[in-house]
Amino acid sequence: MDPAWARRTLTRLEPWFEHLKGFRDRADAHALYDPATPEGRIRFSNLQLFLRQMLPWKPTVLLVGEAPGYRGAWRTGINFCAESNMMGPKDRFGLFGGAEAGFRLIAEGQRLRSEASSTVVQRVFQELPEPVLVWPALPLHPHKPGVDESNRTPTPAELKRDGLPQLEQLIALFRPAHIAAVGNVGQATLAQLGIDAVKIRHPAHGGGPMFRDGLLALMQRTG
Repeated sequence: MDPAWARRTLTRLEPWFEHLKGFRDRADAHALYDPATPEGRIRFSNLQLFLRQMLPWKPTVLLVGEAPGYRGAWRTGINFCAESNMMGPKDRFGLFGGAEAGFRLIAEGQRLRSEASSTVVQRVFQELPEPVLVWPALPLHPHKPGVDESNRTPTPAELKRDGLPQLEQLIALFRPAHIAAVGNVGQATLAQLGIDAVKIRHPAHGGGPMFRDGLLALMQRTG
């Protein structure tokens, strides 16, 4: 554990945080961290708190996924993390811990939402020797127009406009030793940055066992 390294890394990531806060909602995508909205401020606070918990572990692996889902990161601000994960007890790495740790919900008084992919991913993460940083190719929640609680695949145009610059910035500032993709969109986006990344099966649609096998194999190779 290296709290000093974590503090330095958070400071180094400040330009990237400002980039994320610059997005705004549009007809078919939600901005997660818009500081002009109460929900955006809560999500950003959750993200900052999560990174303060996780970065002292000095993670060396960056996993690049697709985009936030409406049951997961759209509600929490943390990738592959639903409310049921975030508001539950701390995991084996000391991550999460709910309200006692300072995490907040964007809508109080409702039942906690779960997400199938987040459940699989967080369960597999408990088998790893150390935490990994996970981030989406597109840092907005893409949805069907007029249907907030829906998901859609990001378009090549929005990945190029909104995804590539922030991902390139994150990689340059975070400096991960190893980068891998979770799914096709993550792999294709990294390829546009000139990164030939290993692809791990996305956990959705029954892909949980293959995701687990792929991630454990990756960690063995990078350990």
